[in-house]
Amino acid sequence: MSRHYLLAATILVTQLTPAYAQDYEITPYIGWRTSSSLEDVETGETIDLKETDSFGIILSMKKNLDTNYDFLFSRQNTELQSATVTESLRIDYYHLGGTIFYDYDKLHPFVSGGLGATHISPANDAFSSETKFSLSVGGGLKFPLTQNVGLRLEARGYGTVVSSGGTILCSGGCVAKFTGSLFMQFEALAGLSIAF
Repeated sequence: MSRHYLLAATILVTQLTPAYAQDYEITPYIGWRTSSSLEDVETGETIDLKETDSFGIILSMKKNLDTNYDFLFSRQNTELQSATVTESLRIDYYHLGGTIFYDYDKLHPFVSGGLGATHISPANDAFSSETKFSLSVGGGLKFPLTQNVGLRLEARGYGTVVSSGGTILCSGGCVAKFTGSLFMQFEALAGLSIAF
């Protein structure tokens, strides 16, 4: 249902946006996210996070001609999968950061980044949620479609800072643990950037 609201908001803003005002930008997007693996607390077996689609929004405020301040929200609904465990969970990112654009004729390559929080929320209420510090770095291309609308294609990596051997999905005991001090996810995304 959230994706339908994003699509409706995109269409509405596109229709109502005046051609002359471009201090702010909204980019609803869809993507695909993959992750580093975890480890089963009991058996030591590898636990994979299922690769799934993602969606989110980037809200931008123009600093100058080639730099934006950004707020990014990104969500993935996924599953922990091993021989003995299957648990659904949601991974959300809330990042403040920015984007620097470079102009090459009609292509606008860019680099982006942010700092903020990762919220891991199990579907099963018996398990506790976790919120950790995280950062992200990305890059991509933006193609102008009209004066106020552009297609944004981006690849972004997320790193969540965790205790080495730290655990998730805990309720008395824990199901999974991190294999290092940085939990990594990678996302490929496409969105419509609407300036107003």
